Amino acid sequence: MVAASNAMAQQTGQGPMQPLSAASVQAAFEPHQFFYPVPWRAHSYHAGATLTKHHGNGTDFAGYASLLACPDPKRIDIRASVRTQPQQWLVRTYLERAAIHVYAILDVSSSLFFQGPSAQDLQQRLTRFVASLAWSVTRQGDGFGMHAASDHLPGSLQRLPSFQPGTAQQVHGLLNDYWQQARSSGADHGHTASALPAAIEAIGPRRALVFLISDFFWPESLLQATMRAAQPHDVVPVVLRDASAFEALPAFGWARLRDMETGQERSWLLRRKLRTQIAADAAQQTQSLNLGLVKAGARSPLWLAPDWRAEDVSRHLMETMA
Repeated sequence: MVAASNAMAQQTGQGPMQPLSAASVQAAFEPHQFFYPVPWRAHSYHAGATLTKHHGNGTDFAGYASLLACPDPKRIDIRASVRTQPQQWLVRTYLERAAIHVYAILDVSSSLFFQGPSAQDLQQRLTRFVASLAWSVTRQGDGFGMHAASDHLPGSLQRLPSFQPGTAQQVHGLLNDYWQQARSSGADHGHTASALPAAIEAIGPRRALVFLISDFFWPESLLQATMRAAQPHDVVPVVLRDASAFEALPAFGWARLRDMETGQERSWLLRRKLRTQIAADAAQQTQSLNLGLVKAGARSPLWLAPDWRAEDVSRHLMETMA
């Protein structure tokens, strides 16, 4: 019944559906570091690992300049100087490296409270990934920021970019507290992700690396509005879904379904033909989502498995950075 509810959401464009139940939240935090190369230049002057267009005391060779234009005798290149006509002293110039801002944009709508039969629910997976992202960002010398949205912007989950080493532990604690408070206050149902465009606009116009984390059970209008807001940035969609929603359907029987975001209810008679159709629709929607995100200017989506590894995330980010 729980799995069938998500299948209905797949066809209607709404979030997954499930009877309300308490979900356990993983308390311990074990950091996993992954790497996120970017193909563009940083624009800040804060020391970091990303190449800039600024000439200075870096290690990345940029070219030659006249000694008069760049008065640094330590970097005179004798061989290059004797080849010039007319002859002049040439010095080697180098590009500096600087920090970038990396943001996690979180969908915390009611659909993220779906819990299937697996041991790890979507909240635990999201919390573990975001905390590991914060750990990776600060270890690389970049600034980590976070904005979250459902149909509003929760103030407790809005963070300006920070370079502090303890950011990952703080983010892990904030997310754990938010999930617990949301369930106790009834925020685990009846909330959509309509405020996501506003969360991205809060980043500002300066180019940043943005991890857009959601189950992407969105209507087409919300997807287009979100991607329009994210156009100035390098966007990495991270898809969180529970495979049991489509793979663990019963072969036959009545099911009472409720959409977690809209509260709508309906009954379905599950049967073999319907189960096959649901699986086919899920596969088609996956292809459409991948194509739609890439066409909108984002990188190829990262489908985050329950047992994801940092090595796999690094490989995906490296393969999709062009």
